Amino acid sequence: MIECNDLIKIYYDEETNLRVPALRGCDLIVRKGEMLSIIGPSGSGKTTLINILAGLDTCSSGEVLVGEYNLAQKSLKELNTYRLEMVGIIDQFAERTLFLDGTLKDNLKFASNIKSNSLTDSQKSTNEILKRLGITHLKNRVVRNFSGGELIRTAIACALVKEAPLLLCDEPTGQLDNVNTLNVKTLLKQIASEFGTTIVAVTHDLRFHDGVDKTCEIKNGRVSSVLDITEQLTFGQKKQFPLRFKLQIDSTNNIHLPDYVMNVLNLTKNAEIIVTETGEVQITHPDGLAPNKPQLDKIKFSRKELLMTDLPSDYFQQSDIIIELDNLSKEYSSNKNVVKAISNIDLQIKTGEMAFILGPSGSGKTTLIKLVAGLEDETSGKIRILDKSFSNLSNSQKSLFRKQHMSLVPQQGILHPFLTITESFYLKDLFSGKIIKNLESQKVYDSLERFNITSRKDSYPLEISGGELQRASLAIASYHLPELIILDEPTANLDSELAEKAIQKIYDLHSTTTGTFILATHDINLIRDGYRAIVLEDGKIKSDGLVITPEHT
Repeated sequence: MIECNDLIKIYYDEETNLRVPALRGCDLIVRKGEMLSIIGPSGSGKTTLINILAGLDTCSSGEVLVGEYNLAQKSLKELNTYRLEMVGIIDQFAERTLFLDGTLKDNLKFASNIKSNSLTDSQKSTNEILKRLGITHLKNRVVRNFSGGELIRTAIACALVKEAPLLLCDEPTGQLDNVNTLNVKTLLKQIASEFGTTIVAVTHDLRFHDGVDKTCEIKNGRVSSVLDITEQLTFGQKKQFPLRFKLQIDSTNNIHLPDYVMNVLNLTKNAEIIVTETGEVQITHPDGLAPNKPQLDKIKFSRKELLMTDLPSDYFQQSDIIIELDNLSKEYSSNKNVVKAISNIDLQIKTGEMAFILGPSGSGKTTLIKLVAGLEDETSGKIRILDKSFSNLSNSQKSLFRKQHMSLVPQQGILHPFLTITESFYLKDLFSGKIIKNLESQKVYDSLERFNITSRKDSYPLEISGGELQRASLAIASYHLPELIILDEPTANLDSELAEKAIQKIYDLHSTTTGTFILATHDINLIRDGYRAIVLEDGKIKSDGLVITPEHT
């Protein structure tokens, strides 16, 4: 179904006169009906590969075969036909592929009518897809009001009803809780098995790797290793020595050693290979440096469930209250249907604390964030922020209040499309009438360095990956640091290593500043002992307390 040979993609920056390689000789084979996951760190070339397979971008050289199409030889008009006939796309920013002012039903009708052989009358009925994805109740709601997880599941439903032979998924589960991740993964695997649909998902989400037919790793623009389903069972959940890796030989007869092997052998730039008379091959350090003792796992604490104690009776004593919510509710109306997103919430946040808002997809986390940030108006109830009646402010007054007192990082990492990352640091200052004399300040550099995004300082938002965009947004938020910092799923688009570093920087910022941090997330592993967790369920507060670790862990 898919065959990539020596695929190269180079981007040319006219301003800097630099050529930046995104893919450097990528080789990949995917058979019809296979479900493949492609893993790799942020910026490794995953999204570039998906865009080329989708016909949204062209390769610089090499060969890309998808079915009967040779994408390297197609015109823009032919690529449009290819996308119509062959491809369903699930973008990591789902709002890019949906009609936000239409209902879920409207979006499904458009997707199913793109091709004459609509899936509505087939075995993969629309109602069954909605049921499996857990979004039947959203059918008549306007998409713009959906949470991030609901948007992703809507995009998946629209891609499935198109019945394209190739389904391309870019980070399809990064914003979903465990239950919905399992539902999405199971449904996609069933579609691949029963209908011969080829599914390629690029992801850093480790939960997505189990249960697929094959996993490959992409690093520095090349496919470095491949694991099939039997090897995953051995190397994944039942790890034991000796470990076996299947490495892919690319079109230039090169192989890439996994990081695990490189770390065990202490290899950096050079390696020594010894071939014995009996044909045995050994890879050693060129300076005779002894290998590290291999470990099956880097032991890390992972929460299986969230355990909390009640807030102490004196928790709010001798503390100023920065946010107070009084009987707060939010309802969405669509086609005479009323949906209660938030119901009768009473909540206080004290100045300087770091509080986490948790709950499954659709529980009301994003709605609550939007209400506190003034991006939406409440249906009833009151909001007070910094002793000001926030609910009584006009939209323009709320906008001014946000500029003066808040930093907001939405889960989509939205930045101005026509400003570079560096220029975006000064947008708030420009709106305040300040004169900017020097863009290359040390403070901006330190903020970029804090979230490992310095290399993208002169890039535009549409030129970088989703993970890079999210890190850039966090860097900009850390630059201003007003009284209130609101982060919605701040690590959803980051691989595990970058997510760990990013959340550590957020904890560091909280410990060294007087700002109040509010983080909405579905990942309970982001929360450390002693921090406050506010758990939502069906738009209401289910529990509110301090996180603890059971003694036996």
